[in-house]
Amino acid sequence: MNSLDMYKIAENENIDILNYKWSNSKAKIFEIDNSYYIALDNKQIDNSIEEKEILAEELGHYYTNSLYYLHSDNVQKKKCELRAMKWAYSILVPFHILKEKIAQGYNLYDLADYFDVNCKYMIDCIDFYAEKYGILV
Repeated sequence: MNSLDMYKIAENENIDILNYKWSNSKAKIFEIDNSYYIALDNKQIDNSIEEKEILAEELGHYYTNSLYYLHSDNVQKKKCELRAMKWAYSILVPFHILKEKIAQGYNLYDLADYFDVNCKYMIDCIDFYAEKYGILV
């Protein structure tokens, strides 16, 4: 998947993607009158890979119904962020394909390249799946 795929998913769900300058975030999703919007701060996003990862997480908030208020407590925010990230991992790095590529001998850099994500994202994803399922090979 690439960033255009994320835009297509948003379009199919009637989620508008806007450019907005944030001081403390690269993106946020929000709901106004039963319509959803993702506001990206394009000046803070370095490349299309990062853009895709951010969009996937924001869409994860939508698909897992894990939006929260800005003044929500930190526990609630963390729960919502985790659910959104789990969705993003499952879309960008499907578990069954990850296992297959690891069994084929792909190293971290090969995996990140194959899934078109950055290495830190790949590490976080592997850690998530390893915690959830145990050994990945």
